[in-house]
Amino acid sequence: MKIIPAMLVFFLLLGVKAISAAEVFSGTLAEHLATNAAARVTIPPDLQPFRAPNSLGLDRITGAAWSRTCWLHDVQGLPATPIGFTNYPGGQGLMTMVSPRHFLCATHMHPEAFLAAFLDTNNVVHYRHGVQRLDVGSDTSVGILDEDLPASVGFLPVLPANFTNYLSATSTNFFQGIGMNQEFYLFGQSLNFGSPGLACWSPEKNIAGGLAKEWNLVVRGGDSSNPVLLLISNRLVLVSHNWTARSGPNYAYQIADINAKMHLLSINNHLASDYQLTEFSLTNWPAIR
Repeated sequence: MKIIPAMLVFFLLLGVKAISAAEVFSGTLAEHLATNAAARVTIPPDLQPFRAPNSLGLDRITGAAWSRTCWLHDVQGLPATPIGFTNYPGGQGLMTMVSPRHFLCATHMHPEAFLAAFLDTNNVVHYRHGVQRLDVGSDTSVGILDEDLPASVGFLPVLPANFTNYLSATSTNFFQGIGMNQEFYLFGQSLNFGSPGLACWSPEKNIAGGLAKEWNLVVRGGDSSNPVLLLISNRLVLVSHNWTARSGPNYAYQIADINAKMHLLSINNHLASDYQLTEFSLTNWPAIR
């Protein structure tokens, strides 16, 4: 495989003028991403897997329960990424659901080849198998499961196509994100959107008002395909997946292509519902341009 290595209040915009990226980030989405995450953590860091137990046998699935010690416990969206596969160890190469039936994953990984276990909000495991996938480009593939997942598992919205109206997409601006690795740790990911089509990150950087650098982890081999996220209020929003040690495809630039592939997969597999991506609305924050 190609290495890959490697969430206080909504600001309601009522007649507030747009601000420039150079102005103070008071009340902006950038500030929210940082302070929302920082309010949940401890210093020194106390990273805990988001689900337990954490053994490599099948008991990791049949006995699984959502951790009460993970810093992001009870955040909406955790079940959208499976807790593993029945015939593959740990949390390597996972997909993330973007509809009750469709998932996104890294092209160079093949989660559709394994039986995935999804742990719902009631600690009930739901098993699903991928039946088809289509490639989008830039290491993004769209897959479809053999059966819809219930609302208790759910799916993630994605960063919207107009995100640059709210987050400055330059090479010098970093924002508080969240990464995930094969040990089921959710950790600090300092995100940069300066390269069109990519989400990039640096474990050496920390965000002012956000998570301390000690909360960052380095992505490494086996972490491929696992999600890269934003924490907005109490909800996870999907941005990308681990592709290289420091970058992944920015789904916001691929929305039209992903939707087209989701539509085709639905037709090919005779779905009654034509699921499409849900773009997370950012209009509760002031535009920066």
